[in-house]
Amino acid sequence: MGILAPQTVFAGRYRIEALLGSGGMGQVYRAEHLGLGKDVALKVLGRRTQDFESRFEREARAIARLDHPGCIRILDHGEDETGLQYIAMELIDGPTLASTLANDGFSVTRALHVAKSLLSALAHAHAHGVIHRDIKPENVMFTLRGGFRVVLIDFGLATMRDAPALTGAGMAIGSPSYIAPERLLGHPTDQRGDLYAVGVILYEMISGQRPFLGGSPKEIMTNALSRPPRPLRALIPDVSPGLDAVIRRALAKDPDRRFADAEAMLSALSDVEAIDRAEPAPREEAEEASASMTISLLTVSEPSWLARLWSRLRYGAWRWRPGH
Repeated sequence: MGILAPQTVFAGRYRIEALLGSGGMGQVYRAEHLGLGKDVALKVLGRRTQDFESRFEREARAIARLDHPGCIRILDHGEDETGLQYIAMELIDGPTLASTLANDGFSVTRALHVAKSLLSALAHAHAHGVIHRDIKPENVMFTLRGGFRVVLIDFGLATMRDAPALTGAGMAIGSPSYIAPERLLGHPTDQRGDLYAVGVILYEMISGQRPFLGGSPKEIMTNALSRPPRPLRALIPDVSPGLDAVIRRALAKDPDRRFADAEAMLSALSDVEAIDRAEPAPREEAEEASASMTISLLTVSEPSWLARLWSRLRYGAWRWRPGH
């Protein structure tokens, strides 16, 4: 199937507005539900094979199980007149974590907030038998709708504990930098594979680098299997020993040495955060925080949602005040 042109009416009720992205299983469009007058993210299956159709239906069923502000919400699932499957989901109006990392750094406070939000969403998903299996910055989005939210998207590689395995379910499909070692070896994975990916993301948010590098996907995978992660405190000396220990545990090559579940890792991060907050901040950090309070993000009376989102990501709070 080719790319749907803007203004095309799909499945009799979705008017295509723009292409948002394209992947191995199909395309995602911004579309308007004509009956409701509501914009949605419409994912349309691109290749009609038995394997792709099975995975597409499983993605819809996985999302439908979840009801958490940190997991994207499904609105509709069906087929067009030709039998082509689609999934209509809530439209997330903010940037991805990947684009944010490419344009700006993260403070430890912001990185912890994002990681804890992801873990809360994963705790919910895992409790409902859904293992995401493709946690990476491209699949994490930010939105201000309903308050600031960190939202996990794209459950296209998800598995469900009470559903039969699909063909090739043990294959290392995904982004090499975020795949747990056991999956790289072709072994079955559970919720601890998702926690490994959160550990990689947290390391990357804090340091601006990934724990395992390489000139090719094969080299990245080889390093992830055979070498310890580069010491985080060697890159960022101010990182507390407690946070460094949590990340190293999440990145353990043996899943039995990682946290047992998302709630355990979330609790560990909360403990680290509480301890770090109890310690006095360095003078330079305090001066920077004070100075940042005087920065005017916009000169207009009503700032845009993007300015508000940037402020929350950069400083951990909304810092704009009228007249400043």
